[in-house]
Amino acid sequence: MSDVSESTVSAEADPVVPPPAPSSPEPPEHVERPKRHHVAPALVALDRVEEDPQFQLREAGDISRLAMDVARLGQLFPVDLRLKPPDRFQVITGFRRVAALRFLQRDKVLARLHTDLSDEDALLMALAEAIHAAPVPKETLEKLRERLEAEGKLSPAAREMLTRAIQPDDGLAPETVGEGGEGEEEEVDADELAGDVTVRLSDVNQDLSLLADVFKDLDPERQDALLEQLRYSSELVAYLEGLK
Repeated sequence: MSDVSESTVSAEADPVVPPPAPSSPEPPEHVERPKRHHVAPALVALDRVEEDPQFQLREAGDISRLAMDVARLGQLFPVDLRLKPPDRFQVITGFRRVAALRFLQRDKVLARLHTDLSDEDALLMALAEAIHAAPVPKETLEKLRERLEAEGKLSPAAREMLTRAIQPDDGLAPETVGEGGEGEEEEVDADELAGDVTVRLSDVNQDLSLLADVFKDLDPERQDALLEQLRYSSELVAYLEGLK
């Protein structure tokens, strides 16, 4: 009988070594890794945004209604800008929004700022924006108006916006052109447009005269928003008077 204990046998046995983990295969040399570019939200001074049409796929057309919506609601959707070193910027998408902001004499534009973006990728981005942009169907807007009306949530401003959007060939898509459809720009008579704007301003002035009586009772945020829009209007008046 052997005098060797089980513990001795166990201690002298060869240790069990786990097999090495498989290494990740290296990609073939001919496979090109995708390049990444950086995107960051930013407020960019409009005077640093160049009027460069390289990625503009259609004319801006009539921006008066878009400008009115921006004046009332602010810029809701950012544009895409590409950095042009050292401190200039090129528009990739959002040409109409930029034009509307310039018309309103705003100082800054809300943007997604792209760096290290190639010409090819910038063009693809502009094409995707144009191809996939689609206005909300008229039937959907009509149902929305009816629902808001039934719930007592349809404000005068929302009613006006929905009414304009529901009118045939008169959508509010940020990048649509005119009212001719198929990307065709409709000519706008300046005198006729000025007359229409004058009538609408007359209605707004009447509302402002009513608000003046209750201005001190408004919420501070409402007061600040109203005063901000009036400042833009006063600056625009001074600008237009300088053109006479």
